[in-house]
Amino acid sequence: ERQLGTAHALSLALRSVEEDEDVLVTYSDTPLIRASTMRGMIEHHTLERADVTFLSGLSLERFPYALVFRDESGEVVDIEEHGIPQGPPPWEYSIGTYVFKVGVFKEIYEDLEPRRETGERYIPDAIKLALRRGYKVKAHMCLDDREYLGINTPEDLRRAEEILLEREVEEKEFKEEEFIKFGTGGWRAVIGRGFTARNLKRVAHAIALHMIRSGMRDKGVVIGYDNRFMSEEFAKIVAEVMVGNNIKVWISKSAIPTPLVTFTVLRKGAGGGIVITASHNPPEYNGLKFETADGMPAPIEVTAEIERDANSTDSATIPWFSIQKAVEKGFVEYEDFRGPYLDYLEEKLDVKAMREKQIRVCFDTMYGSGTSTIQMALVSARCDLTMIHSRRDPLFGGRSPAPSEESLTYLMDMMRSGDYDVGIAVDGDADRIALVDEKGNFLHPNEVIAVLYYYLHEVKGLRGPVVRNVATSHNLDRLAEALGEFSIETPVGFKHIAKAMREYNALVGGESSGGITFRDHIMEKDGVYTAMLVVEMLAKMDKKLGEILKEVKERAGKWMVYHQENLRLTPELRVKVGEFMKRKRLEIDGKRILKIDEKDGLKFVFEDGSWVLLRLSGTEPLLRLISEAETIEECTEMIEKVKKSIYGEG
Repeated sequence: ERQLGTAHALSLALRSVEEDEDVLVTYSDTPLIRASTMRGMIEHHTLERADVTFLSGLSLERFPYALVFRDESGEVVDIEEHGIPQGPPPWEYSIGTYVFKVGVFKEIYEDLEPRRETGERYIPDAIKLALRRGYKVKAHMCLDDREYLGINTPEDLRRAEEILLEREVEEKEFKEEEFIKFGTGGWRAVIGRGFTARNLKRVAHAIALHMIRSGMRDKGVVIGYDNRFMSEEFAKIVAEVMVGNNIKVWISKSAIPTPLVTFTVLRKGAGGGIVITASHNPPEYNGLKFETADGMPAPIEVTAEIERDANSTDSATIPWFSIQKAVEKGFVEYEDFRGPYLDYLEEKLDVKAMREKQIRVCFDTMYGSGTSTIQMALVSARCDLTMIHSRRDPLFGGRSPAPSEESLTYLMDMMRSGDYDVGIAVDGDADRIALVDEKGNFLHPNEVIAVLYYYLHEVKGLRGPVVRNVATSHNLDRLAEALGEFSIETPVGFKHIAKAMREYNALVGGESSGGITFRDHIMEKDGVYTAMLVVEMLAKMDKKLGEILKEVKERAGKWMVYHQENLRLTPELRVKVGEFMKRKRLEIDGKRILKIDEKDGLKFVFEDGSWVLLRLSGTEPLLRLISEAETIEECTEMIEKVKKSIYGEG
């Protein structure tokens, strides 16, 4: 009934605990100590056969905690509640988490002198007595000051929230080792950290369970892979898990573009498709994309189910059979998926017109899996073809295989110095595209979408709206309006584009990163089909690409400049972004906010038609800042203003 200090409280708690047990003691106002830190302390205690072990904090700051003193050999010799630091920092403090051998604590407690003023007994006093009595006392050091923040005020609570946001960034790779998380483009992780054979088996098994629940087991699964490090071997691991679940597998004979897997799923009436790829991510990543039986990117409810099953599965219990045995028994078939797809292109597109014009193409494969498929398609269309970066390189020349203006300087130089009609580039798995015109000018994917939408609508006579995500240019909206159509905006992620395409029977759907698809085609981004449609457009319109783009801009009436910057997501930045997205305040001279859109990230749309968006990437640890305005200076000014506002400078 009387509370006589922490040692007294512990003595009451240990009344019924055996003396040879160890007990972990921690304070309720320090909830940010990581489980891993506590485990390190407990193992330290056990391995050292200590009587008492306490958690100490090594810090460059002064804290009102008891100072820890060690001798020359590193052994703890004293703890002083109001001690004076000796020498320069870092200083070591006792921070209030302990492991006691129960019998030792009970012995010490009996001889512990109560405080004269209050009659209370405290645990730090028990540790000092244990040191004087010669018991084996050890300290396990915590190197992160934030773990032992005492939360006793509203300000402490606010700081605790910041710390948890910081940990999201810091622990991302560690969490990837254990926890599967799908982003906007499937599951991606760093090879050897999160992307391991163990985790891949868990994901493959979860997909198999989904297919079985959905009645798709007997329809089989299509598997493809890209040119990344060990992608072919990872694809075989997935196949072994699938046949272990009695699901038939058709697996590609070679690295292929992602859209060919989607196409093959529909052609075979398969129950799903799996591609081992990290798309445009840096070379240290690999990943997995899952397509459903209807040829669509797996929706959120499906990926959530896969995540749940994968994260609750012990990889040691996953059924599998060797791929050699599965091939012998007919459960795995190797197949070249390119032939039927190339035949399909010849049926869908005006190859005759292409052959008559013999378009001159410079093709940058970016060392990716689109090399052979697009090469065969262009050669079949009698294009005069030059290829660059066409060998396999799992390091992609030392950069991300994303077709951006910064990464296509060599292609642009080739276009300026050579006699070509168009430069074409696709990303690592050939589902995204960018173009360079006959003068070496880079066409942003936003412009590629607009040009092809205009061609299909005005030249081929097709009708329908256009779909774009929140990060894609509003120039598409103005073009659609000029053509008597409308546009639909979705969150980022091609599954949202595909869903809206079907819902509105849209003609074209695309995103600013270069993913585009078309009505009456697969509902997945396809750089191969898009590349061939560009060649068809040049042949049938008999105009230079630069001329066509100029015509499109004139038709739209108003054409704004698009600009994007990516910031590496640091712990500090993650906290600042969270605070800014709560405030939702942005003031830019001369601009009045028309609306604030929180569909995906935070987007400020202004009355003059300009806008700025900030959103956390769903595939990489990046903050994306995107703006659109009448001039590049205005774009960069808006982004700089957002940066200053994030950091509380404006």
